[in-house]
Order: sequence, then structure tokens, then C-alpha cells
Amino acid sequence: MKTTMQQQDIALKVMIIDDDEFQIEFVSELLSELGIDQIISASGGQSGLNIFDKTQKKPDLLICDIQMPDIDGFEFMRALGERNYQGGVILMSGQGAKVLYTASLVAQLSRQNFLGTIEKPMQKTDLEKAIAQLLNP
Repeated sequence: MKTTMQQQDIALKVMIIDDDEFQIEFVSELLSELGIDQIISASGGQSGLNIFDKTQKKPDLLICDIQMPDIDGFEFMRALGERNYQGGVILMSGQGAKVLYTASLVAQLSRQNFLGTIEKPMQKTDLEKAIAQLLNP
């Protein structure tokens, strides 16, 4: 049985930032299953900022890993705040609840449109709930 979100194509532009290529592919597949096909990705935080800055139409949603070697998710969030990014943000991590909780506090303090944290491996239902917050504020 398809959910409402899966029955239609969602006109969102989504950017995935993660230093793990498998995670990028996995999340991209989940997004595709949810009807989202405008997906760009970046391998790591610095690459993510470079792509973000060069992109004419900014993404509606950013899905960012917290633990990355060059620029981590916290630094990435700070950089987004400096750029006055208005789209939705989902942070993901395989580091457990404490890291996710800290990330949520940082995101809220940086005045992002924070949609939540999702623990890896990401579940489609969790992703769908977070995206629903963006579509139905």
C-alpha cells in the first residue's frame, strides 16, 4: 500500500551531504521511493558547501551527516546559518541518541528550519515524517 507521499512526485530539490558513498546511495534510493527525483549529493562537508554555493536554485531540503572528516555537520549548520539558508534540514548519524540530541540543539540555535535527526541506517518512515513537516508546516 502506497502512502500519500509515494503516490505523487514531490517537487523538492534535495541535497545529501555524507562522506560515505553507500549512505548517499541508500538515502537517494529512499527519496526516489518517496517520489523525489531532484537529488544532488556531496561527498563530505567542504564539497557540500562548494556545491551549495554554486547551485543557482538552492535545495529545499538538506540531509546532512553529523560525523564527517573535513567539515562536520555542526560546522556545516553554522555555515548554512551564515548563508541565511531557509530550507529544511535533517541531520543523520550513526553515533547514537546523545549525538543526535546535541545536533538538534545546535540546529535549533542556528535558527535553521530543523526537521529532526534520524539515526543511521535511515528508515523510510522516519524520512517520510521529516519531509511531511516541510511540506505541511
